[in-house]
Amino acid sequence: MVELPRKIYEAIVQHAQEGWPNEICGLIAGNPDPIQVYRVKNSAENPMAMFIMDSQEQFKVMMEIEEKGWELYGIYHSHPSSEAYPSQMDKDFARFYPDVLQFICSLEDRDNPRLRAFYIIDGDVREQGIRVVNTEPGEEKPIVCC
Repeated sequence: MVELPRKIYEAIVQHAQEGWPNEICGLIAGNPDPIQVYRVKNSAENPMAMFIMDSQEQFKVMMEIEEKGWELYGIYHSHPSSEAYPSQMDKDFARFYPDVLQFICSLEDRDNPRLRAFYIIDGDVREQGIRVVNTEPGEEKPIVCC
């Protein structure tokens, strides 16, 4: 079960909604729990159908995460018109980050966004439940929300 601070959850969903109808993408830093969301530009030729993180922005964010002594907690992107489940391309991409959670936010029903989390190891998809908690990153006792 992944405990995701409401602030992190809302930042991902808001990014997805602002980017619609295109796929959005970004990184989540942790220490070790999730503490910050970084938006990264989607540089795909067809951003409505896929995402490719802008390599310069991704590098800059990864350097900042390292400089702060944090770690890469997760990678997120959206599916503007399909379910929140990894596509074959998502599975292929995840092979570079097998120990990092992959978050997908579906806007198939724009009034009810759905965020799901997965570990994808050697093409094997393992969903992780998400519990959104009302706490600031790093606080001790979270209040469970939903």
